Amino acid sequence: MIGHVVKTTFIALGVGFIAELTNSWLGSEFLHTFLAQNLVTILIALLAINATTMGIVLTKVREMVDSKGSAGCFKRTRDQMLLSIKEQIALVVISISILSIKGSEHIIAMENAELLLNVAIIGVFVYSLMVLYDTAKSVLIIIDFDG
Repeated sequence: MIGHVVKTTFIALGVGFIAELTNSWLGSEFLHTFLAQNLVTILIALLAINATTMGIVLTKVREMVDSKGSAGCFKRTRDQMLLSIKEQIALVVISISILSIKGSEHIIAMENAELLLNVAIIGVFVYSLMVLYDTAKSVLIIIDFDG
């Protein structure tokens, strides 16, 4: 599980870095402004969407377990769903922290701090989309399950 989190973190930060370089090259402030104003709201909405999706998936899992009796097959699924919720809550806390720090005069005075914070903010957004994707995949796995 830790390996998956680390891998996802590096992918999200890599995409964030590329997006920040592109944003700087274009001279655009749209992404910074958009995420500063909406990131926490988006993360909470994605958490709600994922929790709802998980509820639907768990209902189907319960039906399959009741009909086929193979509850052990879904232990890893349960663990991944719990990890997903923990990741999303951590992303909300991290985004609030980064957005608060980004406004500090002490941080702004540091060399390359703005670049690093922008990469981190974009990375949090990308990470949240990757969690949403993983949750959506779980629905497809349930469809393909044959016990």
